[in-house]
This record gives sequence, structure tokens and C-alpha cells, in this order.
Amino acid sequence: MRISDTRLHNFRHILAEKKLRLIDIAEILGKAPAQVSAFGGKNPTKGIGDQIAREIERALSLPNGSLDIPHGFANFDNGSVLGYTGKKLPVIGSIAAGSWCCSDDSFDPREAEEWIEAPGPVGPRAFILRVEGISMEPKFMEGDKVVIDPSLEAFPGHFVAAKRTRDEATTLKQLKQEGNELYLYALNPDWPERIIRMTEEWSICGRARWKISDL
Repeated sequence: MRISDTRLHNFRHILAEKKLRLIDIAEILGKAPAQVSAFGGKNPTKGIGDQIAREIERALSLPNGSLDIPHGFANFDNGSVLGYTGKKLPVIGSIAAGSWCCSDDSFDPREAEEWIEAPGPVGPRAFILRVEGISMEPKFMEGDKVVIDPSLEAFPGHFVAAKRTRDEATTLKQLKQEGNELYLYALNPDWPERIIRMTEEWSICGRARWKISDL
């Protein structure tokens, strides 16, 4: 499927899923309805270009590049990735991930457990973190593989990989904010340490973008 066809297919799916009309999208984007109907109607006269695709993704809070991915290859908010031909990413555990979070080139590719094709566009230092432990159940199970992209800015509500300074161990948690204070949050209600304050001991490595589960 051509990328223009993929974008149109995904766009129509999003309209149906979010129960939006073309006129709603036009209003959100600040465009004339005729401009949107040109690529979003039943008989579009043109495809969705790169610029408008990114505008739609930002306006609807979709991951960057998600319109380019064939439907069914979802981000972690909607399902598991089944496959995609793209860049190879290293799969690494929580300890080895600490060096991959660094800004230099200290990561040794031999530390990777395996290499998996990225499910979509990623930054140059993206990697796959293998989930260890049960702190993020039921959304993330032990053994799940999560694509972490350091090039994406993380905001409260996002799932992030965070590194602890003293041992460079890396953990997957949800970033939350209360007042001016940021903290890392474990989803499992039975986890003993559900809240970790974001002190100088912790730093954000990157934002979680997709989850890859073994079938």
C-alpha cells in the first residue's frame, strides 16, 4: 500500500473511531472545509501530504508518524505491534539500557539481546526496553518489549524510561505531575513503591512509543 493510501485509510479510521466529521477536523486545523474534504472525503482529489499529516497528528495528540503506519500496526495505547519493515532496534534489559540513555556513544551493540525492526519512524537513538518485573501490570507485562525514543519530549501522562544515577538502572514508569513536582508512577496497585519523586537521582531517558508483545 502506498503511503498516501495508508494515510487516507488511517485518517478515515480515526474519524470513525473519534466520531469526528470533516468539518470538525477543518475547525481543529484552522482550515477551510473544502481543503479538508479534498483529501478526506469519500472521493478525495488528493492524498495527505507530509505537512498536513503532521498537523493532523499534533492536533489529535497522535504519535508523530502514526498516520504513516498501516492500520493494525498500532502504538502501545491501542494494541500490540505485529510487524513493520524498518530500522533495526536493539532489545536491551533495564541495566544495559542505562548506557543507551547516555548522550555519547557508550552503548556496546553486543549488549543487545536481539534486534527487532522498528514499527515506524524513530529517532537515531531509539531502542527497545524489555520490561522486567510487574510494577506496570496490567498495561505492561513482564517480557513485553517497549520502543523508547529519546528524541521525543516527555510530558505528564506519558510512559517513560527513567534512569537512576547511582547504578544506571532503567525503569519504565508513567510520568505524572502534582503542582510543580514531577514523579514516576507504577500502575500496579500492589507494587510497594508506586511513587518515585523525580529528584536529581533520576533522569528521563526517553518516551515510550510502541509496545511489542510476543504472540
